[in-house]
Amino acid sequence: MIEDRKVLIKLNECIKKNKPAAMVTIVSSDGSTPRGVGSTMLVDEDGNLLEGTIGGGILEERAKKDAAKYIRKKESTLIDYNLDRNVKDSNTLPMTCGGNVSLFIKVYSPQEKLIIAGAGHISEKISKIAKILGYSITVMDDRKERLNSEIFPKVENLMPGSIVENLNRISIDRDTFVIIVTHGHKHDQEALEAVLRSDARYIGMIGSVNKIRGCFRNLLEKGYSKEELSKVYTPIGIDLGGEAPEEIALSIVAEIQAVKYGKDVPNLSNGISKFD
Repeated sequence: MIEDRKVLIKLNECIKKNKPAAMVTIVSSDGSTPRGVGSTMLVDEDGNLLEGTIGGGILEERAKKDAAKYIRKKESTLIDYNLDRNVKDSNTLPMTCGGNVSLFIKVYSPQEKLIIAGAGHISEKISKIAKILGYSITVMDDRKERLNSEIFPKVENLMPGSIVENLNRISIDRDTFVIIVTHGHKHDQEALEAVLRSDARYIGMIGSVNKIRGCFRNLLEKGYSKEELSKVYTPIGIDLGGEAPEEIALSIVAEIQAVKYGKDVPNLSNGISKFD
């Protein structure tokens, strides 16, 4: 009971810090095994033991590696291990116990982050849709009349001031999606330059084809490569039709969801030459 509480407390710490983790629990056992049903441990993305134990030894070491693998895959799973060294298969461990153990690996992935550069009408609608989908949202703008809790009532993080400075200051990792919809072409280009070499999983920028070509030409002259620029989703969104802010916002969030789940969809950027 005390051990279980420690595991849950450590898990809660990981969730609060938005750190990935996996809880590994023995859900069934047969024959001689190191520990019984209900034994639990918590593992981080590098396979380090954070709290608890399922018995130590070879089983625990293998389970930590498997947990780390499924954290990277962002998938929970059930794995059966045979503890008889005389049996030959991929999940057999060289142990003398001779029993069988089933482990449930429950993965807790970090909350995905959505950064919206610009607080216009499209951003307002994007934030509402993205909130329903569970994103942690940050909106940036230098216009105080637009960046406020009345327009963005459910946004966790409103960052006033220079968009570029804020983008350079905020943490951007593989669980981050960036949308660039500022109130001017110059601001869009500066924002794109600030995130282009980041680890963002998705970078999307609004704009017409002519605007995009001009922006890309400027960035090529500044030393950015076509390969770097080609990863930007622009024109942003998928081809759903419609021109209202709500409809554009829906197409943008739909594109992000498609990227998140690896789906092939009719992106507006497909088939468009972005370079002169």
